[in-house]
Amino acid sequence: MSKGVLVDVTRCVGCGSCAVACKLYNGLEWKAGTPIISGKAALAAETWTDVERHVVEHEAGTAWRFVKTQCFHCLDPACASACFVSAFKRTPEGPVVYNEDICVGCRYCMLACPFSIPKYEWDRQFPRVRKCQMCFSRIEEGQVPACVAACPTEAIKFGKRSELLEEAHRRIKADPSKYIDHVYGETEVGGTSWL
Repeated sequence: MSKGVLVDVTRCVGCGSCAVACKLYNGLEWKAGTPIISGKAALAAETWTDVERHVVEHEAGTAWRFVKTQCFHCLDPACASACFVSAFKRTPEGPVVYNEDICVGCRYCMLACPFSIPKYEWDRQFPRVRKCQMCFSRIEEGQVPACVAACPTEAIKFGKRSELLEEAHRRIKADPSKYIDHVYGETEVGGTSWL
C-alpha cells in the first residue's frame, strides 16, 4: 500500500510551517540569515524542504504564489538505481529512504536525481548525503509526516497514493478555472509519491 502526499499549491499561504516542522522533527541545523522573500527554494544538506515564493504581477494587481519543494520520492528512484551500495531504497510504504551507515560518499545519487534533491555535507569532515525521508519513522508509527501535520491550511495531505490521485482529479474537475488539468507526479519520471 503505497503512501504519498498531495500538495495543493492553491491552498498554500507560504508560511513555512512545513519547513520549520521538518527541521524540528529531523534535528536539522538552523543557519542564521534572511529568509527567502521571493525566488527558488533553497534546499541544502540541513534544509530538506522549503517553500518557493514568487511575486506575480497581473491586471488585477500583485499576487503571491507558493510551491513547497522537497524530495519527490519517485516510484522508480534514480538515486537508488545509481547507488551501487544500496544506500537509497524505496520502501513499500512509498518513501525513498537513505542509510548513511553504508553510503560511501560517491554522490552518484546527486547526479542521477532528475530533481537535484540529494545534497552533500561539503563542510563536514565526514560528510553524508542528505534529503527528505518523508518522516518514514513517523509513518511506521501510524503518523503523518511532520510537514503535513504542521500545515495550517491543509495544503498538504498524506494518504494512499491512489486515493490522493483520485482526490486531485476530483478537485480539478470540480473547479477547472482554479487548477491546471494535470497532476504533477502522476506519471513524471515514472510517477512519484509526492503529487
